[in-house]
Amino acid sequence: MEFIDSYNKNEYIKILKILIKELPLIEQFLKSINETNDFKNIDDLEEYYNTVFCQKIIEKHFNFKITKIYKPLYLRNPGPHKKGNSYYHLTLKLESESIVWLDNLYENLLLRFVKFYKHLFSKIDNYFITLNDSQLKNYQTFLDKIKKEVQFFLKYSDNRETLAQRKQLNPQDLTKIPFGGLFYITHIDNIKSILKLGILSHNLAHQNGFVNTDISNQTVNARRDRFELELGGNIHDFTPLYFNHKNPMLYTLCKNSDRNTLVLLKVNPHILLAKNVAFSDGNASVKSTSFYKDINDFNKLNWTLINKGSWYDYEFGIREGRRLMCSEVLAKEKIPSYYIDEIFVYSEQTLEKILPLFPNHLGINSSVNKTLYF
Repeated sequence: MEFIDSYNKNEYIKILKILIKELPLIEQFLKSINETNDFKNIDDLEEYYNTVFCQKIIEKHFNFKITKIYKPLYLRNPGPHKKGNSYYHLTLKLESESIVWLDNLYENLLLRFVKFYKHLFSKIDNYFITLNDSQLKNYQTFLDKIKKEVQFFLKYSDNRETLAQRKQLNPQDLTKIPFGGLFYITHIDNIKSILKLGILSHNLAHQNGFVNTDISNQTVNARRDRFELELGGNIHDFTPLYFNHKNPMLYTLCKNSDRNTLVLLKVNPHILLAKNVAFSDGNASVKSTSFYKDINDFNKLNWTLINKGSWYDYEFGIREGRRLMCSEVLAKEKIPSYYIDEIFVYSEQTLEKILPLFPNHLGINSSVNKTLYF
């Protein structure tokens, strides 16, 4: 996992974005070759390649160099390199260990892109070789595929930028939240659908068959299946998050199941200001719990106990301490994936199963953090 920083920083996608940005010129070359059979623009192409592959982030991961070599016909030194006696030689390959690791994860998408750039360069350099219609069509199909891949990332990037511009919690309220974010606890089997659909409410997820493995306590869940006037709906129509995930639920799960199957999703706390979001002063399954929609009621929660991280409180008793410790945030129907900031797992083995699902595309950092578990 030594390359996880490059993964979370999306260096792979950033490189693809640069190469995609410059594609119009490549497509112009292809169009020119197709329409006029003109292969004589190699000098312009050399300048273009230097502009693209000498950028800082690409230089960090690539071995790139353009030189001139004499044609085999010239056994003796024919003097300065010219078009008549020389070919261009392009060195272009993935060099850093991190980019090679990332490319394997992405099924060699970047390597195929590099081969495309190299092949096109050699074709234009040697204008005695021609490109047929089939080759040109394959190039265009490949370019369209890469564009689609990058657009998938950009869509979620734009959503996060919009989210950052929305109203946010004031610092005083934000500092009350123990880990600086809200938490959803789930099984690793559910991560793929969550990344695709967002975190769905109990009813929405179960009615549509999106829950692969249910880790919830069925007895507790039965008590949540009720209409709450303060929420304006059934509790199961809301997606629950914890202010402090190190609570009785996680303790029981860690004690009775394999920690390697448990995934913690850290959600942006500013979701508290979104539409149709409420919060509670305790576990929503307990009828004595109160629900609030006005952020001005934030002080009605027992922040001392929530931040303490222990429900064995002699002032309230263990039962009440357990209820208070499980104070929740409840979002109507679903939490879009762009609200998820981080994914935490217990082991590298679990992380290796999550990385191929590409949460980094969604701007979600992924890492191992044993201290967040019991």
